Amino acid sequence: MTPFSSFRNPRFAFAVTALVGCVWLNQGPSIRRCKELTNEAAAPDHPFLRAWLPIAFAYQRSTDEELYFATANAMRGEPYDEDLLRAKRGATSKAFERFPAPDGRWHWPYLEVPLEYPALVLPFIALPAAVASSFGAFAVFFGVSMAALMLVAVALAIGANPGSTREDRATQWWLAAGLFLAQGGLLAQRVDAVAAVFLALALWAAAGRRPFLLGLAVALAASAKILPALVLLPLMAADRRALGSKQAVAKVATGLALGLAFGILPMVVLSPSAFLSFVDYHRARGLHVESTYGAIVSLVDLAGGGPRGATLSFGSFNLSGATADILAGASTFLLVLSVLALTVHVARLGAPGSESIRVNRIACAGLAALSLVWLFAKVFSPQYMTWAIPFAVLASDRRIPALLIAAMAITQTYLRGFYDQVVDMRLLGVVALEVRLVVLVLTTILAIRALSGSRRVQTA
Repeated sequence: MTPFSSFRNPRFAFAVTALVGCVWLNQGPSIRRCKELTNEAAAPDHPFLRAWLPIAFAYQRSTDEELYFATANAMRGEPYDEDLLRAKRGATSKAFERFPAPDGRWHWPYLEVPLEYPALVLPFIALPAAVASSFGAFAVFFGVSMAALMLVAVALAIGANPGSTREDRATQWWLAAGLFLAQGGLLAQRVDAVAAVFLALALWAAAGRRPFLLGLAVALAASAKILPALVLLPLMAADRRALGSKQAVAKVATGLALGLAFGILPMVVLSPSAFLSFVDYHRARGLHVESTYGAIVSLVDLAGGGPRGATLSFGSFNLSGATADILAGASTFLLVLSVLALTVHVARLGAPGSESIRVNRIACAGLAALSLVWLFAKVFSPQYMTWAIPFAVLASDRRIPALLIAAMAITQTYLRGFYDQVVDMRLLGVVALEVRLVVLVLTTILAIRALSGSRRVQTA
């Protein structure tokens, strides 16, 4: 037994990944508390506090979590920060400007409490709020639950290839730990882990040729974040002989209908007008400054010497103007067209030569579809990269997760270091967006290339 044998043990690698997700990424204080600690650290008798402050700042709780906490309390009729709800969303539609009084009574979501998320995410924010006595307790509970979902997601992905060796599984868990670290607080402080775990279930179902479960899982992922629905056709095309028959398509459709009914129907039942307001909210969102289009507009405006900067609206920093509006309007068509082109490409590939190649093709098809979402959607919130972690650990080409780690690391750098330069479209921020865009394009190219082969980068 060598000193390094533990690193080849998948249980040890899983334990480290769990520690990273549930503890390390979950250690940050609230934004307000972080400011208080900064003032306390000025005293000469707090050397350890001063040493920890950079880490505390890197993992401080997000305003998204504060938004979740306030929204959950608004539904429960408990005191909440209404000003934060308005400030976090910025300019938005009138339907999202009304809030109930904290009168101790239950207030129905969508009908009385406006929400920009589908109904499936409600239990994941309502339950932590119900057991938490403060925002700090809520944030810890919420962060651990999101990290736990990501551990389940990775386990499902690894389990999708029963032919993998013990060393393969250990390597995949180590890759997951690296991806967790690179994604940072985004992994544990957003609801995107909900979509990721159902996407992983879809991956597992596709690999196991379970069409009903595939449709159900994709529908549930879409019921959490909408855009993950676009992985369905590429996943089916990756194994079209098993998942493309009339019987299989019927089962996929049945699962899809059931999942969408479970995830979307509650919104319609509570209030048809509120559902339309939800749809209008996402339709009216502007061109996100971090999207591909936003990165290009930022570069052009900076080169022209007149960057206008982004403004807060609909919960994100978006660009305005005629060009931005045209690109935002064209984005849906371009995104759908790109995913359809990917589906056709995958469907035309020859039969895989082995079971491992088949599973790799399915994983890379899902990853490529998600990459197209990042590249062509009008909004690219960086937490969307969380969705790809289960697919990336299963890809046979180890350069794919390495590039994804690089894209995540670039994101963490500007989010914590100089996000104001991104919003203001200044040099450092624009350069960061362009570099990450190049990395994401390379990730997409490698994922598409890996569809037709079994290239495997050997690991020590």
